[in-house]
Amino acid sequence: MFWIELVILLVLIAWGVRKGGVFLTLAGGFGAFIFTFLFKTPMSDPPMTVLRIIMCVVIAGGAMQAAGGIDYLVALAEKIMRKHPKSITIVAPLVSWVFVFCCGTGHILWSLLPIINEIAIENDIRPERPIAASVVSSQNAVCGTPLAAATAALVGFLEASGSVDMIKVLMVVIPATLLGSLASGLIMLKKGKELADDPEFQARVANGTLVLKEHTGKVVDTSTFSKQSKISVVTFLVAMAVIVLLGVIKPLRPVLSDGNTLGMTDIIQIFMLMAAGVICMVMDKKPDAILDSPVFRSGVFAAVITLGLCWMVNIFIGAQSSYLTEVVSQFTNKYPWVFIIACYLVGNITTSQGSTTAIVIPLDLALGISTPVLLAGWVVIGSHFLIPAASESLAAIAFDTAGTTKIGKFVFNTSYLLPSVVMAVVDSVVAFALASIII
Repeated sequence: MFWIELVILLVLIAWGVRKGGVFLTLAGGFGAFIFTFLFKTPMSDPPMTVLRIIMCVVIAGGAMQAAGGIDYLVALAEKIMRKHPKSITIVAPLVSWVFVFCCGTGHILWSLLPIINEIAIENDIRPERPIAASVVSSQNAVCGTPLAAATAALVGFLEASGSVDMIKVLMVVIPATLLGSLASGLIMLKKGKELADDPEFQARVANGTLVLKEHTGKVVDTSTFSKQSKISVVTFLVAMAVIVLLGVIKPLRPVLSDGNTLGMTDIIQIFMLMAAGVICMVMDKKPDAILDSPVFRSGVFAAVITLGLCWMVNIFIGAQSSYLTEVVSQFTNKYPWVFIIACYLVGNITTSQGSTTAIVIPLDLALGISTPVLLAGWVVIGSHFLIPAASESLAAIAFDTAGTTKIGKFVFNTSYLLPSVVMAVVDSVVAFALASIII
């Protein structure tokens, strides 16, 4: 029965991925029907704690965007990159990582890519190098920030299972993803022909498609941004810092009247909602502007995916927990690298960190995968560039006005393949090493 239900689960996930978008969670409804009505499987609940964390985080992120905070962060990023133009291939992916880490969403990258492209061409650097490295780095940062929906879901799952707390998770994933992003830039330093020797670039200049601009050495003026945009960024970052502080120093957490210490999942929700409230009080827009922000909409999508997908997976795990523990776990414990590869492949199939987390983490916990291996596998889910299916891998090509960022003739040989594979390897090795020491 296990294998029949597993095949049904995988078919439904594949169906949801193929149809795309929100249908992935709707497929979970079909799965819940099949498992309960046909196989008489006991019902399980969706991960409500995870859903609450995701919603609170994206409300705070949406508030910061509505107040102009993300635009302010983009200006700061441009200012940093223009100070080190000759090192743009290294600086751009690191800046992308830092700013996605700070705001909890990869959407900030879309505003950075035109700047990265312009700086690269002004300094005779092949744009493919910093653009490809920055694209993969931005998705890697989603697995490093505590403010991303996927990371919030991971923390929720792990804390609910009692396996590890948020701070130890962050002590592993932050340095692992940062070093992986650095590696993505280093490996791209000499990738492809130099810009002056690239035929596509020369052809675009010759036919007037690309008009080279004289480098003016302009300095970005961040003083023009409103006070509310700056306050929103500070508020958001202070809330994140307080959450981390309370995670590190447990005595700072309140002991409630029932004798229990307030948990980190509740602390995340409280301070994210408070941050959103403070931002709404200072911004000149109505609070409903949060609902129209791209950060909020993408976060709600992640929550919707988690609702249906995790519900189906939880029903399957609940019915097969004994078999998973007794039989399948023996194989995964003997060959843990299989799990890491599985995370990488699932990430490339769904191209969504939130969806992949909802699929793999409940299964991993049911299998009893060791925490170091679990985190070593989870950090690679942002390296979803094996095939050019992710929206960012396709859209970023349009930002390269020199035409150097491409999808190759054989589909797999894209500009993103090399930096993403190197990044995944570094992520996984560092995460496993750190987790083995810390946890």
